[in-house]
Amino acid sequence: MGQHLRCFHEDKRLKLFDYGKLSFSKAKQAAPLAILWWLYVVSGLFALSYLNVPMFSVLRRGTTLLVVGGEWLIFARGPSLSALLSILVMIAGAIIAGITDLTFSLPGYIWVAICAVSTAAYLLLIKYLKDESGLSQNALLFYNNLLALPIMLAYLLLATDELQHVRTSPQLYSPSFQAFLLLSASQAFLLNLCIFWCTTVNSPVATTVTGQMKDVLTTGLGLFLFGDVRFSAKNIIGVAAGLIGGMLYSAVSLLDRRPKPELAKR
Repeated sequence: MGQHLRCFHEDKRLKLFDYGKLSFSKAKQAAPLAILWWLYVVSGLFALSYLNVPMFSVLRRGTTLLVVGGEWLIFARGPSLSALLSILVMIAGAIIAGITDLTFSLPGYIWVAICAVSTAAYLLLIKYLKDESGLSQNALLFYNNLLALPIMLAYLLLATDELQHVRTSPQLYSPSFQAFLLLSASQAFLLNLCIFWCTTVNSPVATTVTGQMKDVLTTGLGLFLFGDVRFSAKNIIGVAAGLIGGMLYSAVSLLDRRPKPELAKR
């Protein structure tokens, strides 16, 4: 009995971390995924250098509408009417917040648009490759991380002076800095793992909407922590509407997933 249990646990571990043998053809299939990941990360950082955190969070919700359209075009699948209405509330909040933004920045809006498009394409491609390429979720994540590393390294060396700042930083060898760096890297990996898992198990739309529920905390803190937000009543209403739309979508999705009473009886 103990031997069977041990074999079972070993099989579970193997399945959890199994990504198959390295293959150039598989890497080629996953290459666009790594490029999109790099683009949405970098464009998000550029957008945040121009926009305050609440505006970035709200405007990036345009990703949801792009994902809904992409799911309809690629997978011939759309949200329920109630889910669509909640998405429209969220998008309306983003529009109100955007047109009443007192700290308007055209470069910031351009970068956040690039971020939204690349994020939507990234999520849709995860689902598409999982369904069409024969690659497992673990294999997709492995190749994505493997290919993204040289892309990000090349960008770091050729397009930025970040390494010079790192070498001269007085905190570089501080134990607390190194601990937080390790924590940040591990959390980034965990985030991407959850994105892959949610997208393949649920849908790209579910990932983009439920993922934005963190904006309840992000927006609230961003309004007060950094001192770069200029308040207006309409802007706050827009931000609040965007958050409410996201919460409504999560509630609707949860209700839609519950078994129907007549089916449960059977």
